[in-house]
Amino acid sequence: MAILLSQLMPGGDHVKRSFFIYGVFVFVVALWRYAASDVFDPYKCGALLAAGEWLDDFPESANGPSNWQPPGCKFRNYNTKDANQCLREQHVLFAGDSTVRQLFWQTVMTLDPSVSETTEKHSDIRFVKDELSVEFLWDPYLNSTALRRVSACGQDAELPNAYVVLGGGLWFARYLGDNGVNVWKEHTDRIVETVKACPQYYSLPFILPVTVPEYTKLNVERSGTILKSEIEYMNNYLKWISQQSGIIVPSAINDMMTKSMYASDESGIHSTQNVAKAKADLLLNMRCNQKLMDLNGYPYDKTCCYRYPGPTFIQWIVLIVVVLVMPALYINSSRLLSSPRMWSEGASGNALITAGFIFATTLSYCYFADRSSLFNKAAKQFLTSQFTVMTIMTIVIGALTLKRSDSEQGFMGRDQSNEWKGWMQIMVLIYHITGASKVLPIYKVIRVMVAAYLFMTGYGHTVFFYKKADFGIKRVASVLVRLNMLSCALAYIMNTDYLFYYFAPLSSFWFLVVYATMYVQSQRNKDIRFLVAKIAVSAVIVNLLVSVHGFLESIWFVLERVFFISWNLKEWRFRVQLDMYIVFIGMLGGLLSIKFAELKLVQHPNWPTARLAILGASVAALFVYWAMTETWSSKVEYNSWHPYISFLPILGFLFLRNATHGAQNIYSTAWAWVGTCSLETFTLQFHIWMAADTNGVLEVISSRHRVLNLLVTTPLFLFVSNVTADATGKLTAAIVNGIKKPAPKPKAPQPPKEVLPVVEPEKTEQTTVSESETASVPSPAAEQPSGFAPAEPTDESASTAAAGLAETQARPENAADIEKGDFGSNGNTTRTNDVLRNSFAGKLLEHPMVESIWNEMGDLRVRLFTILASMWAFNIISSFSR
Repeated sequence: MAILLSQLMPGGDHVKRSFFIYGVFVFVVALWRYAASDVFDPYKCGALLAAGEWLDDFPESANGPSNWQPPGCKFRNYNTKDANQCLREQHVLFAGDSTVRQLFWQTVMTLDPSVSETTEKHSDIRFVKDELSVEFLWDPYLNSTALRRVSACGQDAELPNAYVVLGGGLWFARYLGDNGVNVWKEHTDRIVETVKACPQYYSLPFILPVTVPEYTKLNVERSGTILKSEIEYMNNYLKWISQQSGIIVPSAINDMMTKSMYASDESGIHSTQNVAKAKADLLLNMRCNQKLMDLNGYPYDKTCCYRYPGPTFIQWIVLIVVVLVMPALYINSSRLLSSPRMWSEGASGNALITAGFIFATTLSYCYFADRSSLFNKAAKQFLTSQFTVMTIMTIVIGALTLKRSDSEQGFMGRDQSNEWKGWMQIMVLIYHITGASKVLPIYKVIRVMVAAYLFMTGYGHTVFFYKKADFGIKRVASVLVRLNMLSCALAYIMNTDYLFYYFAPLSSFWFLVVYATMYVQSQRNKDIRFLVAKIAVSAVIVNLLVSVHGFLESIWFVLERVFFISWNLKEWRFRVQLDMYIVFIGMLGGLLSIKFAELKLVQHPNWPTARLAILGASVAALFVYWAMTETWSSKVEYNSWHPYISFLPILGFLFLRNATHGAQNIYSTAWAWVGTCSLETFTLQFHIWMAADTNGVLEVISSRHRVLNLLVTTPLFLFVSNVTADATGKLTAAIVNGIKKPAPKPKAPQPPKEVLPVVEPEKTEQTTVSESETASVPSPAAEQPSGFAPAEPTDESASTAAAGLAETQARPENAADIEKGDFGSNGNTTRTNDVLRNSFAGKLLEHPMVESIWNEMGDLRVRLFTILASMWAFNIISSFSR
C-alpha cells in the first residue's frame, strides 16, 4: 500500500518517495500502538486513573514536583476560571481522614485562591461560593457521618453532586491493631454498597487508594503500626472492588507519592503542596475535561478522559478529497494502474493535482495527529540539558554543511537570508518543543528572532516596490495567498482560528502596511527625503490606529457580525505592538542599501575607516542590548522595552554577518533548506510536531520514550513542511495566474474526394518552448563590492532574497511554465495535451458548463472573490454547527 501511495509523489526524487513511505510507516506504527494499548481505553480515562510519572522530579522545588504525565495524554493543571466553570451550581463531597481533607483544601483553593487552610483538624468543613459548594466530612473510619450522608442519596441536597471522594485506611492500621484490616474491609464494603444504591445522585464516585507513606520519614510509633503488607493488601482489595462494582479507584494518586522522593512532607503521610494540587487536579480532569472542551472548544489541551468530536462538514470534505477524489484523479489522468512506468510529475500534466493531493494530505495528517486519539499527547518539560544538546546539534549541522554560494551574493543575499531564516526557525522550534518560554533569557532571544523576521519583511518588500514599482493586484495576491493558504486551511480543518497561527497574519498585516506606504504617492518614491518622511508618517499612523481604542474594535465588530469571525483582539494588539517599529526600520534599511550601492560609497577613500567604525558600533550595539536586558527580571518589563531596542541586536548581527566578502558568500545549506520552508515549519509545528494545540508534544509510541518519539516525528515533520511549501507555491501560482487549458488537437487534413485516401505515418509535432518559458532564475550581479557594503539589489534579490519568513518557497524545475499557469509542460506539449484530453479531468473540462465556469474564472479578481465567498460560507456553516 505504501509503495502504491508513493507513486503519487513527484517522480525523479527518490528521497521524497522514501520519506513518503516512511510517513506511511509512522502512521501504521501509531495505528498498531493504538490497537495494542488504546482500543479498550480510547479516551485515556483508564490511563489517567491508573498510572503516570513526574517530568520534573528535581530537588530544587521545596513544594515537590508539579508536572504530572499520565500515559499518552495531556494532563490539565486546573486554574480558578476552569474549575469554577466546571463545578458551577454543583456540590462536591469529600469524606474520610486527613489525606482526603488535604485534597478538599486543594480543591477549595483552586476555586478561590484567597482561601487559606484553617487550623481545625478533626471537624467537618463547608465551602460555598457562587452557587457551588464543597464539603468535607471528618470520618476516618467511614462509619458515621459519611455513611449517613451517603445513605441519604441526596434527598435533602440543594445542588446536584459533581463527584464524591471517600477515603481512609491509615487509621485502621494505626489504631485498630491486628484486626484493623478486617474492620476496614467491612466498612469499605458497606460504603460501596451504599454508593451503588444511589447511581442517579453519585454518578462519579471515587474511593481513594490507601496512601503509601514514605516509610523513611515516619516516626517510630507510625512505622511500627502502619505495615507495608497491610497497605498493599488494602489497595489490592480496592482494585478488585473497582473491577466488580464500577467504583473508581484512582491508583495514580499513589503513584504520585511513590514515584518521587520529594512528594511527601516531613510527616511521610501527607503530600507536598504541588503533589496535593496534582491529586486534586486528577479528579477534576476526570470530571471536567469533556465538559469544558465541549463548552469552550480549542485549544484542545485537556486530552485525558476526552472524546474528540467527530469530523465537521468541512473536515469531511477534506478527508473525502484525500481518500477518494485525489486518488481517482491520479488514476484517471496518469493511468497509474495501466502503466508499469513510475508516474512522474509533468509527464502526465499532474503537477497541480500533485500539489492539491499533498496539501490535502498535510491537512489530514494534522487532523489525525491533533484531533483524534490515534497519536499520543504528552506535556512539555524544560530541561537545560535537552535545550543545550539540541542547540549544539543545530550548530554542528550548520557548520558541517557550510559551502560557498554558487554566485556572488552581496549584502544580505538570497542564500544568506535563507540561512538566517533557517537557523532562527530551528531555534524557535527548539524553544517551543522544550517548553523554554518560561526561561526569561531564552524568551528574550526568541523575541529578537521574531523581530528579525519582520525586519526582513520590511526590507525585502521595500526594495521590491522601490526597484520594480509593481503595485498590481497580482503582486498583492501572490504574496497574501502564499502567506495565508496553509493558515486559513488549518483554521477550518482544525476548528481553530486564523490568528492562532499568528505569524502568517502578522506578516500579512505588515506587508499591507509596506504596500500602502510605498503605494501612496508612489511616483515620488525616488525622492529619498519624501520617502523617508512617508515612512515616518506611516509609523505614526499605524501606531495610533493600533494603540488607540476604537479603530480595531470597530473592525472586529464588523468581522464578528458580518463575517462570523471571532478573533482575540487583545492578543492581536499585543502581537502588533510588540514589534511596532522593526518593520519600518527594515524599510529604512532597504532604502539605505539601495542608495549605498547607487552612490558607490564603497569606492570612497574613507570607506575602510568607516567600515571598521560600523563593525565596532555593531559589537557595541550587541553589548548595549545585553546590558539593558539584564536589568529586567520579568517578561512584562522586557516586553515594554522590546519595540524600542530590538533593532540593536538585529543590525549588529547583520553587519557582523556581512563583515567580509568571504562571509557574504559562505552559507549553511542545511539552515538555508529550513529557511526555504520556514513558514510551513512554523505553522505545522502546532499540530504535527507539538500537539494539544502547541501545549503538548506529539508522540507515536509510549510516553516513556520521549527522545525516541522526537527522533521519529522530527524527520517526518520536516519532510511534510518541505513538500507542503512546494505544493503551496504551485497552488498559489494556479490561483494567481490561472491554469492553462490543454490546446485543442489539430484536425487531420481531409484528402481530396476524387483521390483515394492514402494513410501515411503521422509526423510527431515538436513544440519548442520559448526562451522566456525556460529562462533560469536570474542570479545576483557577478561583481559585488567587498565587505558588508550593500550591493544594488537585482530583481530576484529584491523580490525573494529578503522578503521575510513567508515568501521563501522552492521553485520547481518547470517554474517558468507554472508561473504562466501551465502545469503540464515538459518539452513535449503534444503528448501532454493528448494525455490530458483523454483523461477524466480533460473530458470534464470539455463539458459546456465547466468550460463556461472556466472562462469566468479566468479573471484573477473573480478567483479571489470566489475564494473569499467560499470562506464566508464556511464561516456561516461553522458558526451554526457550533
